[in-house]
Amino acid sequence: MKKIIAIIAAVAMAVTVGIAHVSAKQISVGYVLVGPHNDGGWSMRHHQGFQSLTKHGYKVSMVEMVPESDSKKVFSKLARKHDIVFATSFGYMDPMVKAAEKNKNTIFLHATGYKGNDKNMDNYVCHSFQARYLTGIAAGLLTKTNSIGVVGSHPIPEIIRNINALTLGAQTVNPDIKVKVVWINSWFDPPKDMDAAKALLDDGNDILYTTTDSPSVVSLAQRAWKSDGKEVWSMGNDAPMGDNGPDRYITGMMFNWNVLYKHIVDQLASGKLEMNQRWAWGLHENCVGLSPWGKNVPGSVINKVETVKMNWINDEMGTYFPFDQGVTKQDGTKIPAGEIQRPQLETMQYFVKGVTNPFPVQN
Repeated sequence: MKKIIAIIAAVAMAVTVGIAHVSAKQISVGYVLVGPHNDGGWSMRHHQGFQSLTKHGYKVSMVEMVPESDSKKVFSKLARKHDIVFATSFGYMDPMVKAAEKNKNTIFLHATGYKGNDKNMDNYVCHSFQARYLTGIAAGLLTKTNSIGVVGSHPIPEIIRNINALTLGAQTVNPDIKVKVVWINSWFDPPKDMDAAKALLDDGNDILYTTTDSPSVVSLAQRAWKSDGKEVWSMGNDAPMGDNGPDRYITGMMFNWNVLYKHIVDQLASGKLEMNQRWAWGLHENCVGLSPWGKNVPGSVINKVETVKMNWINDEMGTYFPFDQGVTKQDGTKIPAGEIQRPQLETMQYFVKGVTNPFPVQN
């Protein structure tokens, strides 16, 4: 497909600084996934979001399982065929910056990062920490050991703030909560994921989370309940995972990328896409939410969490809640209310009090 942006720029000069105009039905979208499109979590939800664009007349194509070290050349290749290219992993940020500099007639959008420019690159995020905070409330109400275990993927700011958010949520109903993390340094490695989940279970954690794309914690909790009668619960991640362990599943943070992707591509189609928008959507916009509740979760727990969720959607809490209320770091340092906003969340490099692990990356 010919580059619509280039045509308009050359013929009509209809692209002003930072604004792209493209004819609606002709838009072509390329996207890059860090994992397989059917991983059951992060990449699957992005894939589903992009595929939903085809219902609105947009053309889409993907490249999956792209290592971050190889991503720049993939972005550049897609830029030759598409009007807009999306990168769906934090580690794609710097390679996309370089690709955007070399391919000025293509729009580039990067998920979960914080870099861009005034011409053809921006970033976006759905605030998963909001939903993760809600799951923490449920975890704090359901645990009997006051111990929550988390299978950690990579210690990037998004994952750190998610772990901190679930800890803060749990502490609102159970101040004795302790959170332990086992890192596997991978987004999708089911064997390592299961080993980490087992280690957390053996260590006495009766609520199991994951920040990876494998439902290992869900299937393990189900098996521990069925085989040994262990009262352990699980939380899903990024997508509904309850089918992998229906008896001991609570809920989980879930992305709805389709709403944001349609919003962005519709802007491009209507000639209103400006850079530096830095989209940051959350519960209020339905970009994140909770996956369906497990069948054995007590109604009192569901009602408590759903009430807090509706209060948030109705603007009783701010976009950066609970962090904007102030937090106590793991080392006892207090960050006052109002100090943590989006820039601080995007670069978060510390655990809050209640997480027992040493922080994995030194400042």
